[in-house]
Amino acid sequence: MRNALLALLLAGPAMAADRSLSGNLVVDGSLLLQLEALVVTAPRVKAQKEMIDPRINQHLLRLLQQRMDARPDSTAQLDASIGNLNKLSTETGYNLKTRYTELGFLLTEGLAGTTDFTLQSELEKAARLGKNVQTRAAALVALAYTKDLRYLPLFQGALLDQNITVRFAALESLLVMGDAAVQFQVANAARSDASLAVQIYGAAGMWRMGDAYGREILLRYYQHADWFVRAMAIHYLGELGGAEEYRRLQRELAAEPDAAVQAELAAALLKLDPKRNAP
Repeated sequence: MRNALLALLLAGPAMAADRSLSGNLVVDGSLLLQLEALVVTAPRVKAQKEMIDPRINQHLLRLLQQRMDARPDSTAQLDASIGNLNKLSTETGYNLKTRYTELGFLLTEGLAGTTDFTLQSELEKAARLGKNVQTRAAALVALAYTKDLRYLPLFQGALLDQNITVRFAALESLLVMGDAAVQFQVANAARSDASLAVQIYGAAGMWRMGDAYGREILLRYYQHADWFVRAMAIHYLGELGGAEEYRRLQRELAAEPDAAVQAELAAALLKLDPKRNAP
């Protein structure tokens, strides 16, 4: 979603299938291995200068209402076309599978940034009351693209939700807003969320917004005992760091026992290489 989020993979889906995560990292399949939210292009944001065909909005509204209380759809896994997508091992292939097995992603893209009052009202209703967590998450991110601060209390409340999918979407929504008013909430999630995955994502957001303490949180976790936590922290250190992070991660490469983390280390070092001689 993210809204941030947008997606880089920690490792191929086949590699992750037989891995066990520590208790506070157990997440549903829509979040696992999604370090960045899949890029939401929000096409209507660019199209607002022209009138959106009302038939498009009516169709999206109908889909949203149908999905609000729907149970997660497991039948897609039996679909032959989805079975073929499951065999793809590239980043693009994984993104395609996510796109076409999670209707919430497509709803987010279609609804993101809407200025239509009816759509906004239904999105807010879905975000507050929907029983389908994926649709709730999609609604939150779609509302964030309006950049309207009146939704800030909604995002703040969702950060306290018991479900990690909703909390992750709430954090992503705050980062999409990009307003100085959200910095405290982002920092609070990075410091105290029950999920280390959410903490690390929040820490990266802090650092991007200019709060150097986000870097300190990432440095706290890049040597963590859990492979997933290490890899995720290393990913963002590679994306946002400099010469000091290059030297730190280079020292880890020879001693790292996990193949997925080794791959993430190598990718991070490649991104940091141009900065390695910086003072």
